[in-house]
Amino acid sequence: MYVLQRNGDVFEMRQEPRETSRSPRPGLLLGGGSSNGAQRRDVWETFIKTGHIKDPTLPRPIAASWLRCRDMGVDPLLPRCCEFTPMTQIEPLADIYADLAVDVERQVYDQIRGKGLLITVADAEGRILRTCGCKAVLQEADRLHFGPGAVWSELSVGTNAISLALNDGTPAQVMGEEHFCNSHQSWGCSAAPIFTPFGDLWGCFDISGPTSADHSHALWLVMGAAREIERLLLNASLANMENKSRSLLNALFSSMPIGIVMVGDEGRITYANSLAARLLRYGGDLRDCHADMFFDYSAHNRAQRQQSNPESMPLPCTANPELNSQIVPFMFNSTESRHSIITLQAESPRQLAAPARRNRREEPRPFGDILYRSEKMASVVSRARHMAQSPAAILLYGETGTGKELFARAIHQVSSQADGPFVAVNCGALPRELIQSELFGYEGGAFTGAAEKGRAGKFELAEKGTLFLDEISEMPLEMQVNLLRPLEEHCVTRVGGKQSIKVNFRLITATNQNLDQLMASGCFRQDLFYRIHVLALEIPPLRERKDDIGLVAEHHCRRLCRDYGQPFGGLSNEALSLMEDYDWPGNVRQLVHSMEFAVNMAQGGCILPEHLPASLHGLHGQHEPMGNAANGTAFALPCATDFNLGTLEAHAIRAALAHYKGNMLQAAKALGIGRNTLYAKLRKITPCN
Repeated sequence: MYVLQRNGDVFEMRQEPRETSRSPRPGLLLGGGSSNGAQRRDVWETFIKTGHIKDPTLPRPIAASWLRCRDMGVDPLLPRCCEFTPMTQIEPLADIYADLAVDVERQVYDQIRGKGLLITVADAEGRILRTCGCKAVLQEADRLHFGPGAVWSELSVGTNAISLALNDGTPAQVMGEEHFCNSHQSWGCSAAPIFTPFGDLWGCFDISGPTSADHSHALWLVMGAAREIERLLLNASLANMENKSRSLLNALFSSMPIGIVMVGDEGRITYANSLAARLLRYGGDLRDCHADMFFDYSAHNRAQRQQSNPESMPLPCTANPELNSQIVPFMFNSTESRHSIITLQAESPRQLAAPARRNRREEPRPFGDILYRSEKMASVVSRARHMAQSPAAILLYGETGTGKELFARAIHQVSSQADGPFVAVNCGALPRELIQSELFGYEGGAFTGAAEKGRAGKFELAEKGTLFLDEISEMPLEMQVNLLRPLEEHCVTRVGGKQSIKVNFRLITATNQNLDQLMASGCFRQDLFYRIHVLALEIPPLRERKDDIGLVAEHHCRRLCRDYGQPFGGLSNEALSLMEDYDWPGNVRQLVHSMEFAVNMAQGGCILPEHLPASLHGLHGQHEPMGNAANGTAFALPCATDFNLGTLEAHAIRAALAHYKGNMLQAAKALGIGRNTLYAKLRKITPCN
């Protein structure tokens, strides 16, 4: 089978792959009928000349169409269709048809194969969505512009089966000289309208071909195909309404002040809102759990089955005996599946706020913002809490995306400086020429463009609070010396000023680099290291605390769903397993971004593996030599046993620069870092002056 496609202003033919014939769908009408082959050339010519129809046997719909065409000024000598619709306007509906009715089209084509006919589908305005058939007939159709995008309405091309079916809402067959335009009188066509489940006109299904072709079954075939497409439209509409109803109920149940649990006939939970999970003191997904885990379900279910008219009755809750729970069955007909709804209410408001068993270690604020349940992370939080009680400088180190600033803020909020400001500075983002003025401030007129009254620097702004220097390792070597006096004596001198200003602050720094290696290579000052490395806290990467992945993922999914105004359908076990097997090089930051992607893909449904980013499926896990393959420049990765992060990073930087031919901005974007950070890293892998 060939398909006629439009490419700009011309039509092209594409052959579709053959498929094995399938059994007809239920309801598809096949077989029977005959075509009207009467020659009416003299009747047509008389009408064109005089406007009168002298043949009483001319079908009334065709006669009415001729009169309309004459009144509208349609040219009877029109050589071909001249009205087209941009493909972008019809492609959405054409895609819906292709997804919905491909089997119907294939079955009809099997019936007309070898008969010199083609299939055409048009929308409610007569715009052709698709044309397919044998190659020879498509070539003839091409000469008439009878292809996708062409407008086959009565106003555009005169009387034809498509326009009659759309105008009258009934099946129509137009043969030879019954067409209004002379160029179409060597063709015959049969069409049947297609209606939506709500009675609106959707389009029509048409079979056309030269009058010499076999049209004996065409009218019956288009009628059967149209009815089958209407059935498919109904099924699609019902499925859409079901999805909308499910989302509406999900949103409704999630907003109710009572817990809702639905149990299927096998005793397994099919739905539960978030409040139900809290009241039942269960941190995971309740779906697919057996109701007996939380209720004395089986005994009460048997008792209700013996009642002729089951009503709501109390149901003991074994997971939380203080709850007031009621169970009511529905669909309790003896021939149908039996389901139940369980409602849960707390005896007092305290029940809502204080579940006894937590799946997450709930910390009082501020450490409550750090999500974890692993023992490794619990130990880190405990150490951070102890360090916060000391005024000594703290160095946080860990991979990018592990939450170093989150820890810094938490330490500040439980320290004696909690009432003061928290001032965060990203050392890697500060331009080299502005570092001093940003950190130490400046006096009025200190340089061109300086504010008249001067400005306080970050050290002054952190007075009686906490100064957080993030990415301290990215500070240029020649600028590091400027930090020594403020950190040692807690005094700063503004740029252009002479007076020392006493400052009182708590210092927290952070890095994702190995400072010992940087000191060994001469890229980080040893005296600065000793000033910032009084207390050190290592934050583990996400791959070393896999027990936290599900907790963090679900928390951010719920938050994102609230932000987007859509229900949270849960995380499937398959998706969670896939996430736990992934290494997460970007740590929590990458996990949050992945959940944002998944929430948008799932659209309120349960998050499945296919909703996760492709990188989590291992699609980008095969590494090839990096570099520019086109010009033969490539950097081989270190050997498989070389796990030194500094070596791997150096290779990645050199490969990116080679690929982008030394363009620092593009290389930095490809590496996921800022340009200033890239400059800093280059200084580390090249000898420092």
